[in-house]
Amino acid sequence: MHSNAIDEKAAVIETLRPYCIITSAEYLVGGLSNRCMVLQDAEGHRYVWRPQGEGARVFGANREHEFNALVLGYDAGLTSKPVCVIPEGLLTAWIDGEVLGSADVETVMPLLVRIHDMTPPTNTFDPFDPFEKAQHYFAHLSDSAKTDRVTKIHAYFQRHAFKSGLALTMCHYDLGYYNLINTPNGQLSVIDWEYAALGDPALDIVMTALANDIELSLAVNHYCAHRRIDDVAHWMDACEQWVPVAKYLGLLWFLLGYELYGLTLYKERADTYLHELDNIMHG
Repeated sequence: MHSNAIDEKAAVIETLRPYCIITSAEYLVGGLSNRCMVLQDAEGHRYVWRPQGEGARVFGANREHEFNALVLGYDAGLTSKPVCVIPEGLLTAWIDGEVLGSADVETVMPLLVRIHDMTPPTNTFDPFDPFEKAQHYFAHLSDSAKTDRVTKIHAYFQRHAFKSGLALTMCHYDLGYYNLINTPNGQLSVIDWEYAALGDPALDIVMTALANDIELSLAVNHYCAHRRIDDVAHWMDACEQWVPVAKYLGLLWFLLGYELYGLTLYKERADTYLHELDNIMHG
């Protein structure tokens, strides 16, 4: 094992000593943007450690906000209980079970409605502005990633910033099947709340549909049925308005991810969004 990895694990164990006695630490597969670890204490309890590292900084993740979102999610029966948040990162309880390989509309929309129905304490979360988030992503790209095409797309969406006018709700903003765990008791738990925020629920519907490859009209109809919303057309219009913005955010996110981790998949996803956004701008 690389000495840096050993040192990093030892540092985490020492950092958490005032809160729990950790006996083992291993990197979590798939924790790309945050160098997550699965930890175990002397009594056999397992935890997930989510550091406030370089990846979290570049993607604009705030572990204190994530902790607050986890508290809400735990109270709603949707996720594990967070243990503590400190300047170095966030510790939360491990969830036993299997990550889903896919999720259909009947699986994700009831979960999304439950998330949107959560009521955060006053002033716990700042409203999420996707156009401000995009500015953050763009600012952290290298000059070589800011090609003419990317720069033009970025400038276009910044010029056309808008709000749908829908009432803000708690949103997850990454409710893909890869963040859903089927637990031994048959319940689904939601993980990775680092992008959770008070935001536009229509944008969350769009991001959820894109993440799970669900047709948007199907997603909107199921969502409105679960929330007993009569004006489905209004919500459909709002969601359609957000589709290009979600792809714009996705383009910048995957470009950043590719620069950080060099995964070919990230480059391919960025190229797909780049092509689609070119067509939207010139269509």
